[in-house]
Amino acid sequence: MLLQHAAHTARQKGKNMIANAVFVATLIFLALGFWLMSQMHFLVPWRSLIVHAYLQPIAMYCALLFANILGLTIWIERKFFLRDTGRKLRHLDREIHTGQSELSEEILSRFGEEEEER
Repeated sequence: MLLQHAAHTARQKGKNMIANAVFVATLIFLALGFWLMSQMHFLVPWRSLIVHAYLQPIAMYCALLFANILGLTIWIERKFFLRDTGRKLRHLDREIHTGQSELSEEILSRFGEEEEER
């Protein structure tokens, strides 16, 4: 039961992290797009020619740029927001199994029989 709950929690955190990364990547991508539009206003007279001739390469470049920004934001989230997670969980697990924590009695009373079955 405890492992199922932990797996569900980990999946939910993974979904939250991906959703946050997509949101941040979208904001960065839109900011870059608006900045680029403000810098390239001199190309407005040739807009239809540029869109007609180069729509597919521009779309492919935008997709690759978004994928790279998304990868960068996921890496940054993992690097800075999941720092020392394994060490903290190992420390908590050690406290629970040695009985040095206030939570250990409650956790063992709830999940102790599952631990004994393994």
